[in-house]
Amino acid sequence: MIRALALCLLSFLPSIAGAEALPALFSVKGVAANDVLNVRAAPSAEGDLLGSLPPGATGVEVVALNPEGTWGRVNIGETAGWVSMRFLAREPGPDWISLDVPMSCYGTEPFWSLDYAPDRRNMMLRQMADENDLGLWINWHIATSGRNGQIGWNLSGPARQGFATLTAERCTDGMSDREMGLSISLFLNPDQESAAEPIGLSGCCTLSR
Repeated sequence: MIRALALCLLSFLPSIAGAEALPALFSVKGVAANDVLNVRAAPSAEGDLLGSLPPGATGVEVVALNPEGTWGRVNIGETAGWVSMRFLAREPGPDWISLDVPMSCYGTEPFWSLDYAPDRRNMMLRQMADENDLGLWINWHIATSGRNGQIGWNLSGPARQGFATLTAERCTDGMSDREMGLSISLFLNPDQESAAEPIGLSGCCTLSR
């Protein structure tokens, strides 16, 4: 019964997974070995220079595009800037929405982090106040009807169960000028025999390795 339900729910995903989705990882291309790719404060060659990416750099996460699609929003150090998409090539692999790519999520107040491993649909949740990591598994996931770029997860683990929503939108941690391309809301209940309180967390996710 559960397997049949999961297959039915997954059938909704192709409607949003077909198009190239951001965030995604790119490699620097077409930059001479003795040159760099400039990162600018505005999507323009006249924008203030914030830093640079080396030629041949890989795993560059683009979290958004300007309206013309000619400049991409990337992170460098503790800030975000713009690079010309002429010099970036999409790295092969599935879109994030397939859940076949690893990602890391984190949030503040309280501080927490979550590392997702796609091979087992497994994630580890760490909270500053807890001594032990919490293992969680995705039982099934489904796209939100009428809204591209959002999926919901049904989660379970040895001590908690619940759900999460993952949305493609620009997200900040409130502690730096960095920008992520995914926001997450996570809701977990303890098992019936536990005296623990429910958990509700929000934060940002990144594909950067």
